[in-house]
Amino acid sequence: MSEPSHSSETADTRELEEFDEEALRARRRQYGLAAAAIAIVAAAILAFPWQAHVQASGRIAPERWARVHSEAPGVVREVTRKSGDAVEAGEVIAVLDYDEQRDALEAARLAAERERQKLADLDLRLHENAIQREGADAVVNLARERAAAAERIDGSRIERLDSFADATLEGVRSFTTHVRAELSMNRSARAKADFNGEALYRKVRDASEGYSKYAATVADNLVEIGGPEPGRQFSSELEDLHFSYALADHSMEDILEKRALVKQGLVPAMVLRELNVQLEREALELAHGFRAVSGSARTLLGSRAEQNERVRGAEESRQLLASESERIEAQRAGVVSEIATADLAVRAAERHQGKTAIRAPIRGTLAGESLSQFDAVSANTAVGTVEDTNRLVLKLRVNETDARRIKVGQTVYARTRSGRALHGSVVWSTPLAGQEVRDQAWNVLIELEGVNAGVELGEKVAASIDIGRRSLLGRWFGPSDEVAALPRFAFVDDPTEVRDPTGDGSALGAAVQAQLASERASVRNEVDAN
Repeated sequence: MSEPSHSSETADTRELEEFDEEALRARRRQYGLAAAAIAIVAAAILAFPWQAHVQASGRIAPERWARVHSEAPGVVREVTRKSGDAVEAGEVIAVLDYDEQRDALEAARLAAERERQKLADLDLRLHENAIQREGADAVVNLARERAAAAERIDGSRIERLDSFADATLEGVRSFTTHVRAELSMNRSARAKADFNGEALYRKVRDASEGYSKYAATVADNLVEIGGPEPGRQFSSELEDLHFSYALADHSMEDILEKRALVKQGLVPAMVLRELNVQLEREALELAHGFRAVSGSARTLLGSRAEQNERVRGAEESRQLLASESERIEAQRAGVVSEIATADLAVRAAERHQGKTAIRAPIRGTLAGESLSQFDAVSANTAVGTVEDTNRLVLKLRVNETDARRIKVGQTVYARTRSGRALHGSVVWSTPLAGQEVRDQAWNVLIELEGVNAGVELGEKVAASIDIGRRSLLGRWFGPSDEVAALPRFAFVDDPTEVRDPTGDGSALGAAVQAQLASERASVRNEVDAN
């Protein structure tokens, strides 16, 4: 009984194991089918093209607008139109003061005349400087020649000249001393005293003759050193000295004559005393003359260091004059430039003369801050804007990452803050990602469709741009837009601005397309160049 029972249990166990394996395989097939179904559904979802939109915000703007410019600078005298007024193309909105323009022209002419007078003064200074530089060149050459000649002259000759001068002065002073001593005696003693005035007088004359001869030699040396001018200067000093000595010589001769008369009692001693006092004064002048001549000789001759110093000083003076010339030349160049600027100002003032009317460039509504009386305006500077409100557009701001997905012709739906629904299409966008409209905070232009009466200019809107159907796989793995890799440019011009108010005012589409073609061509050309 036990053996059949054991066989039966083994067979049951084997059947149970086979059933479990079959069930496990079945479950695995179910899981695989479920995973495949999920993958198919996910692939279908990822590959299915969904309608994509780009959200943006912006404002309602006029289709055309233009800046108001003043042709001439000036001060506003009268304002004829204010902000919010409707204006026609060419209508006067403000008038400038004609007297201000006339005064500006006169001021410009006076400024030009002042600059021309400055130029004439500088030309005169340059001429004077040229003459001074020629003199400085001559002084430098003379100083160099004098320094070279001074090296060949023995300075002891000036000392020998001083010895002759000392001997002459000593003789004159001894003469006056003897006369004074004799005058201090009484008459009887004076009659008995020996007076060697004649010998002293001859000694003085001998010393003076020796001084004159040696001074002539020194004068020749000075001519050799520095040319005729130092010789003439030294000779002039010698003439003054000879005059002083002639006075002293005449006084000594007169004293000798008067002494004989005093000794005979024919002339009072007081006369002799006055002559001696006069001789003493003349001796003092003679001493000054000798020192002047000696000093002049030493100055004109000078030591080697002094001669070198003179050369250096002369060269510095010449350099200073050259620097002054360069400075004047620089000033002159600046004045010439100022004259050109002043002439331009005169021509501009003449050109602006009579242009007192500030006119509306196009038909529309005057916007911006109004001009006021006495406001100062500049030429070709915007003083306001005129907006053509007959047709309106949307100016939207799109994120940089979505800007390259915006194409011309895409449909746009928008809603104002007040709830008004609007629709239109893209007519212009910035050529490259990252670009912005100059002085504006938008990069996509929308042309509105339908009747938009009652929509307020400047009202903010929220918009949705339909960029077409696209699957998630195409969005993730599709090729990147070439534009995104192009160089970034900061700004482009606003295509709605009318820059030529005299044009025919063509439709927005044609103007925008022309602007777009021009900008894309310039961008591509610059990219190719890089």
